[in-house]
Amino acid sequence: METSFPSEIVVPGVFVRVQAENLITAGGVSSGNIGIVGTAAAASGVTDALERTHILSSIADARDVYQVSDAMSAASMNLMRSIEILFRAGARTVYAYGVPVSSNQQTFTDGFAELAKDAVNILVAPELDTSTAVAVMGLVDTQETNGKDMIAVIGCDGEDVSAVTGQVSANKRFIMTTPGFEVFDPEEGTDGQNVTLSGTYSAAAVAGLISSLAVQNSPTNKTIPGITTLAKRYSYGETVSLLNANIVPLEDRQGIRVVRGLTTEGAAFKQITTRRIVDFAKAGVRQVSNPFIGRLNNERIRKSMQGAIDGFLSNMVVNESLIGYSLEVKASRQDQIAGRAVVNIAMQPVFSIDFIHVTLVLS
Repeated sequence: METSFPSEIVVPGVFVRVQAENLITAGGVSSGNIGIVGTAAAASGVTDALERTHILSSIADARDVYQVSDAMSAASMNLMRSIEILFRAGARTVYAYGVPVSSNQQTFTDGFAELAKDAVNILVAPELDTSTAVAVMGLVDTQETNGKDMIAVIGCDGEDVSAVTGQVSANKRFIMTTPGFEVFDPEEGTDGQNVTLSGTYSAAAVAGLISSLAVQNSPTNKTIPGITTLAKRYSYGETVSLLNANIVPLEDRQGIRVVRGLTTEGAAFKQITTRRIVDFAKAGVRQVSNPFIGRLNNERIRKSMQGAIDGFLSNMVVNESLIGYSLEVKASRQDQIAGRAVVNIAMQPVFSIDFIHVTLVLS
């Protein structure tokens, strides 16, 4: 609100006050920023590479900060290996947090706690084994209560289908995927070579793809750039078993593809798009509502806030992430005394086409 009324009016004249509540709109709402923690070493001449967040827009940016990964081993530097997969799969913005080689689980947990302070939407730690990653990524639930909506993509390192399905942790914010794949892997001091990465690294490939898509676009049936050979090819029956366990399998069919985009919850937020659409809506509503905090809790201000939220949700309908919605902003007298304005939104998110039933009639 722009105010030009002096505190004390003495000289006669016209004094104008402009109230700009109805011009409040949502700015850019992030939906594809990736946060990653991994073991690394500083590039030559860099003194602050580790245990701080770096915002990267390309593989070249990453190489300015971190050394190229060394040969695969239990004590190797794996952050750059994962970052290269992310960008080749479609990632645009990566928040990277490097930790020393052989860091323990708590170091990774602390790293993600730092990343959660930034505008990250998708979390990955491909070098962690599956059980450790599940434990570390549990912060997506606690951060949701702090107004930070994130999803975690976790790769499965089980050897066979029964082992993989046994690793599933049901969570509306978890995406679990398999199998591993072969990539060209540059190594420090060599020309590089092709290596087969474990299933945990499929998290980087799927996360990179998801980050490149609008929230309403499903990764189902999408090809993943940068991958040509899977470590394991599943039969039809094995793929069905993985999908029934709410795991996202990759398949080799005219390129490496995501078979179906699912969260591990398997209920209301079964489709990844539903999770991302709802998170995007929550972020946008927070953004347009925040400027009204501290304003008068009266009908005029509440109508202005409703108009701002309505404008954001209308854009979601135009962009085809919502089919429709209803919106109400109100405050009872008790709400006003408590300093509350109540916003009720009923949304109808879009769903992706997972199945097409065809009937052929011969005549």
